[in-house]
Amino acid sequence: MSNNYYKKIAIIGAGSYGTAIAQCFSARSPEILLISDLKSLEESINFRNTSATALLNPNISCSTDFSRAKDADIIFIAVPVSAVADVCHQLREHHMKNPVVLCSKGLDIVSTRLISDLVQEIIPNDVAVFSGPSFAHEVIRGLPFGVNVASEKSALAEDIAVRLHHDKFVLKPLRDHIGLQIAGAFKNILAVGCGIFGGLKLGNNAAAQLMVNGLGEMIALTQAMGGQKDTFWELGGVGDIILTCTSRQSRNVSFGEHLAIGGTIDNWNGSLAEGAFSAKAIPAFEKKFQVDLRIFHWIHEVIYKEERPSSSVVPKLFAPLEN
Repeated sequence: MSNNYYKKIAIIGAGSYGTAIAQCFSARSPEILLISDLKSLEESINFRNTSATALLNPNISCSTDFSRAKDADIIFIAVPVSAVADVCHQLREHHMKNPVVLCSKGLDIVSTRLISDLVQEIIPNDVAVFSGPSFAHEVIRGLPFGVNVASEKSALAEDIAVRLHHDKFVLKPLRDHIGLQIAGAFKNILAVGCGIFGGLKLGNNAAAQLMVNGLGEMIALTQAMGGQKDTFWELGGVGDIILTCTSRQSRNVSFGEHLAIGGTIDNWNGSLAEGAFSAKAIPAFEKKFQVDLRIFHWIHEVIYKEERPSSSVVPKLFAPLEN
């Protein structure tokens, strides 16, 4: 280990993704602290070095005491989007000024904005965004992967990349936190659409066109919000879209297939797909930024208005965009 590393990294959220990146980061930091609200997980990790799914490196510990994150060099937030605000309020209550890295992918559906905007309204900390193709079950096994890290303060993103990368982990810094967040949230919604197309037996060719057209809508929205088109050629852009939209292991794809055969969000038995939650924000983002998001709007209607999925919608979805 070189001298250029974080002495202590705290990760708020000890679910599958938080635990996976803890295992990854443990190769570059002598102390990794997971914060969880589960006493049983705290005991399992601290006494047996085991999570629910894997044997963890011995420099990983877990605590239910939020205040123990205060002396960390940097804090990663790896909780569902719906819990991010609560985490930030706790950071403020404990007067934690540490740099914060958001791993949560989604949108602030109440105020029609990015999650980083919500975070910076609550806390004054420097904030970065961490996103890219990184299924937790592969990361925790030590398989190679890469993601992007972006921040309005480019020096922060560059510092994180230098301190955390290793031979099985590529971390590329970007300046565009807007595009990276749009890609991270919207690729989950697009994956639901790909699942619907798969359930309708429309074929791989149609699914490929859905992904390309959906990518175009994401770029148009990003530019309307002040982000950069080039972000979408990065790992956190097209890389994450390919993984999430084509993998049979994607909960979002499975949820879309469920909708295609007549299922609804109310009778879905799996864990809630992130794309379903983010899709709630689509009409508001369309209206606020005046962007043609017809593919994402259609997915929203299927989920929340129970529009019957049908191949008859394809010509409308694939017509030239108005953006």
